[in-house]
Amino acid sequence: MTLNIGIALSPTWLRQGAWRRDDSRVEEMFTLAPYRELARQAEEAALDFLFCPEAGYLRLETIDKAPGFATLDSYTLVAALAATTTRIGLVPTIQTVYAHPFPVARSLASLQQISGGRAGWNVVTALGGEENYGLANPPGSAERYARAAEFVSVVTSLWDSFPAEAFVADRASGVFADATRVRSIDFEGEHFQIAGPMALPAHPAGRLPLLQAGASPSGIAFAGSVADAVFGATPELEAAREQRTALREAAVAAGRDAGGIRFLPGLNLVLAATRGEAQDLAEASEVDTPLHWSVIGTPADAADAIEARAAAGAIDGFIALPGGSRKSIDLFLDQVVPLLRQRGLFRDGYQGGTLREHLGLPG
Repeated sequence: MTLNIGIALSPTWLRQGAWRRDDSRVEEMFTLAPYRELARQAEEAALDFLFCPEAGYLRLETIDKAPGFATLDSYTLVAALAATTTRIGLVPTIQTVYAHPFPVARSLASLQQISGGRAGWNVVTALGGEENYGLANPPGSAERYARAAEFVSVVTSLWDSFPAEAFVADRASGVFADATRVRSIDFEGEHFQIAGPMALPAHPAGRLPLLQAGASPSGIAFAGSVADAVFGATPELEAAREQRTALREAAVAAGRDAGGIRFLPGLNLVLAATRGEAQDLAEASEVDTPLHWSVIGTPADAADAIEARAAAGAIDGFIALPGGSRKSIDLFLDQVVPLLRQRGLFRDGYQGGTLREHLGLPG
């Protein structure tokens, strides 16, 4: 079994009290430098993608003691990293409750172009912050997912409206684009009315892979219909196995192949040379990881835990969330990933140049 592996660009190594460490480099968290360094290391390890989760708003009640939701804008960050990387995938988060499909489709199509087909989209309905968008109350689950389904349908239709092959740039004939291949979408839905077409051509790599993170019945049904991969919060093995099964069943119910959706839970990692050192690091940094699958131990412990979940049919891969200190990133990329390769759980280097290829999706 070959796993898909991403790593969070969100500064998980600064969470809780870890930012107070002398070596945390917390002063740089709103600059490009630490993320550029992480991207370079992750690409050297041939990871599939950089995953950039964000809430999109700030919780005042926690900001005095820890970074909490304070982060750079995910799209801006991955767009900057597109210029400093060449192979690794780039997956920003864009929420569908507060955004509009046309600029989102255009921004993501632009990222796909400038990155050479390495872009993805983490589709999130909303995580809060409705007061920043003039809403007195957040929409309910059913409304959020209905809007999200329509939003994704519009975005993908816009991407298809100006296909890559329509861009011919034929100097001899003077034809810039084949207008017969470019079309309006004339979408009229409950939430959006959009004429189209897209303002730039699609990339030859094809549609951007879609990631999603909903775990409710509505979220699983939505993921089954549109997602290529799902980011999950499953601390226990059995919960992970159940969610993976539910997602595969939802894909089949939506008329897709069960293997067309990959379950990639978050994996909190607090790593050190010994288990005792890792435990001390977790305690000193006040690491609290109740939401996600967690390993506090050595690189070998992490590899063992990953191998066990893969063997149990509970994962198709994972998204690494290194914590406790920046050293956890180094140990994960320098030691855990090579151990997974030795055990036949991760590919040896990049086999393609696009995110679709990294994830094993058809072109």
